[in-house]
Amino acid sequence: MKIHLFFNPAAAAGRSAMRLGAALATFRTLGAEVVLHRPDSAASARAHMAELAGEAERIVVVGGDGMVHQAANALAGSSTVLGIIRAGTGNDTATSLGLPDDVNEACRAALRPATAIDLIESDVGVAVTVATAGFSVAVNDRANTMKRIKGGVKYTIASLVELPKLRRYPVSMTLDGVEHNIEANVIAVANTRYFGGGMKIAPNAVLNNGQLDVVVIGPAPRLAFAVLLPTIFSGRHIASRYVTVHRASKIEFAGAALDLRADGETFGAMPTTLTVRPQSLLVAGLDI
Repeated sequence: MKIHLFFNPAAAAGRSAMRLGAALATFRTLGAEVVLHRPDSAASARAHMAELAGEAERIVVVGGDGMVHQAANALAGSSTVLGIIRAGTGNDTATSLGLPDDVNEACRAALRPATAIDLIESDVGVAVTVATAGFSVAVNDRANTMKRIKGGVKYTIASLVELPKLRRYPVSMTLDGVEHNIEANVIAVANTRYFGGGMKIAPNAVLNNGQLDVVVIGPAPRLAFAVLLPTIFSGRHIASRYVTVHRASKIEFAGAALDLRADGETFGAMPTTLTVRPQSLLVAGLDI
């Protein structure tokens, strides 16, 4: 099998470079023909993958959520299969998809048959995991400035740093035609279960059911929110009286002009409409 291998040398402070060598050795052992690509930016990675979409049988990325985000936007709707070898900071996409952390096992998974998964679609592109607004955006942006802190723990630290600035946001959201006027600290539109470096924000999300889980946290007092935060890692937060969960295929947002992040990347801003794009990305090695 011929694969096009893309890697992000900046992911996880160079972790992808170390994993790249192991991946190349494993692919050679497995008999795969590898064409290596070293994009110098996210934009060039997306553009190059888009050129290969529909022509290449398989593209494998070595990187984090941002690299997978670029791949999804390049390959959505095409016949090209995506393989993922996690090498980023949060790696929420690989975790949500149940892909292995071990490089050798991840390479084997990347050569296995593909499964079609849903995506979140907006006017700026598509996302794989969770589109979010509110406190979570402030945390994401703060974490991105913490260059010396490695791993998902940076999101926990960023949450503590941002907690004193917790706000409530008035938002009008229409779910499959039903309007809800709410105030919230966090809004998360989830295709998969995880975001924020391992937080199980939508424990019941299913990535190929044609629906998106909409998780609304708050408004909660600052102390109650602080107590609630750790429970998100296990998914127990959905039992809180400060959390509501909806399910819809089309979510229209109006009200506060809030920035959105998805897969850890900029994803437009409210007012906007998010929809599910059913079974539009082929991913290798999934057991769903």
